[in-house]
Amino acid sequence: MYSTYFAQSVVGDPVRGQALFSTTQMIAGFAMAMIAPFLGSYMDRGGRKKPVLAALMLALALSCVGLSFIHPETPYAIPLVMTLLALAGCCFSVSELFQNALLGVAGTKSEVSLISGLGLALSSAASVLLLLGVLYFTRYPPAGLAEVDVARLSGIVCAIWIAVFVWPFLCFMPDRPGAAGRWRGVSPFPRDIRLIVTVRALFAEWPQIMRFLIARMVFMDGLIALFAITAVYTSGTLGWTRAENAAMGIIVTIAAVGGGLAAGWLDRQLGPRNAIMTELLAITALFLLQISISRDAILFGLVPIAAQASERLMFAETTDVIFLISAIPMGAMIVAAYASCRSLLVMLSPSDRLGQFFGIYAMTSTITVWLGPALVALMTALSGSQRIGFGSLIVLFVIGCA
Repeated sequence: MYSTYFAQSVVGDPVRGQALFSTTQMIAGFAMAMIAPFLGSYMDRGGRKKPVLAALMLALALSCVGLSFIHPETPYAIPLVMTLLALAGCCFSVSELFQNALLGVAGTKSEVSLISGLGLALSSAASVLLLLGVLYFTRYPPAGLAEVDVARLSGIVCAIWIAVFVWPFLCFMPDRPGAAGRWRGVSPFPRDIRLIVTVRALFAEWPQIMRFLIARMVFMDGLIALFAITAVYTSGTLGWTRAENAAMGIIVTIAAVGGGLAAGWLDRQLGPRNAIMTELLAITALFLLQISISRDAILFGLVPIAAQASERLMFAETTDVIFLISAIPMGAMIVAAYASCRSLLVMLSPSDRLGQFFGIYAMTSTITVWLGPALVALMTALSGSQRIGFGSLIVLFVIGCA
């Protein structure tokens, strides 16, 4: 919702808005790339993780609140939004590092696949409730608000949502302190800060795990960018409204519930590695179909589809419906791939090194998180086309599969 508001209302140009939004994601990712190599090690050597996680969630919530107070006419509105979005992105990325590091204490090794998939399924189901509320108020704005105001104020709604649902996690989730058991007196820098030397040593000792982490780093960056930029793409290329993007978000989130549950089944039937390959191939095929869709054709113009008179309030064109239908299995497969990756790391890692490798796993989620948005921003700027810019993400999927 907010990305569409930023592109259409604050920037006022969908193409430039997509480029700026992608640039913001790139800046946040680059910042994380600078600190993640040290943060993963510091986390393993420090103290309790839940207090730090609580502080990160507070900063994330405050960033969301700040975004809601920025109007198109606010002085320096574009740089302010970009700054707060970058801050929120960094807080989320660091919090994800801490959450993944706690997965090992959530259950036994044999239960991790189920816990990983179920956790993603439940979070998706909870998000449906929030998206339904946003969609309703987008169609029927309360208290004299306009549709654009609902999109802008979605930041406050997200902040309240974070505050409410972080409490059960902080109250009932077991903690896993680092080696020192405290943060005070622990240097944030490892004894050997030569990153290349450390990576080479890990490749020599655990080559299979490191190859997996590198591949995941590339394709997951593409998936993160896909999630972040799709609403900007559909609003510009297909002319979707905020209500239509919100409706797609709800439908895809419902599909994600099934994806989280399906991940455990696929892991057991195919093994986590083959499950990931299956999920990535499905995502790549669906993404090709999506970028081939325009307002009057599919398959890059090979199949023209005439405009038709429709009384539907949303998704009036046949091409809109085709894109929406393709997004359903796409959302399910993305969540399944995320869950399967965590399961595969548990399977590959020795039990006495699980915490360390989950720290590296989370670290690699941020080192190149800027790559997907940077690729989209560059290709959009060079081509002047949202389709070419957005479609460039397929390069990351192919590299990840290879």
